[in-house]
Amino acid sequence: MTNYKIITLSSALILFSTHAIADEHITPDDAPDPGDHTKVSSVVNITYGKQSFNEEDNDFVQIQGQMSGGKSNGNLFLGQLTIQGQENGKVGSDDFNLSQVRARYFEVTHTEWQHAPMAGVSLDYIETSFTDAISDRLFAVGGLIRVDTPFKNWLSFPILAGAVGQNNSTYSKLGLVDDYTWGVQFNFLNSIYLHQNGTHVQINPQFSSLDFGGTVGTINQLQLDLAFQTPLAQNRKHWGKITYTEYFDDVEQSFGHNRQGTELKFTYSYYF
Repeated sequence: MTNYKIITLSSALILFSTHAIADEHITPDDAPDPGDHTKVSSVVNITYGKQSFNEEDNDFVQIQGQMSGGKSNGNLFLGQLTIQGQENGKVGSDDFNLSQVRARYFEVTHTEWQHAPMAGVSLDYIETSFTDAISDRLFAVGGLIRVDTPFKNWLSFPILAGAVGQNNSTYSKLGLVDDYTWGVQFNFLNSIYLHQNGTHVQINPQFSSLDFGGTVGTINQLQLDLAFQTPLAQNRKHWGKITYTEYFDDVEQSFGHNRQGTELKFTYSYYF
């Protein structure tokens, strides 16, 4: 758990040190702001990443499109589609294959709550049937809110969702899993601004508890994302992001660090 302690300590230091230099999060209303998950924007993201960092390194590429807008009732909506390809080796080899397709939808509305000015719903669908994963697809329905914090440069977004999935039929016939998966997910997204141009860090713990049934049973997983994101142009249409991710789970009986899941990702974003 050494990495977990380092990330936790770093998060605390970043929060309190940046409060002094970025006391106010000031951005024009029409400027893209990827740190605010309730501020909708249309964007294209291209990500290159590396997973596990050992002799079995996996290269992967993600392409994500996002469209957004407003409704006549004042609600804001956002739709995302992400396509990921992954392999055991280098990008561009013959073994590079599609590994995940993900579709997400968010809709948020302004509230009259003093400490939660925005709230909404989230729909999340993940398809992995073209891989040998134990789950073919997963669907989650949840609620999210934007929470005001004691620091003006810190935005916080808790998301709680219920999930249901369909498992790989090959594994279910062997009795390793049941036909369906049930569980809950909790994401706690945090953006801490370092500069008035929107530069920020993101500290995002994400926990899931899914019951696959069979001999696999319930798997609890903690995902810890630490990201740095900054605009690459004055008009804020171009952004760069570096994300470091660690995973912890109880697949090996006791809850511990999953070194094979460690990820480092580089993302370029263009906002329309």
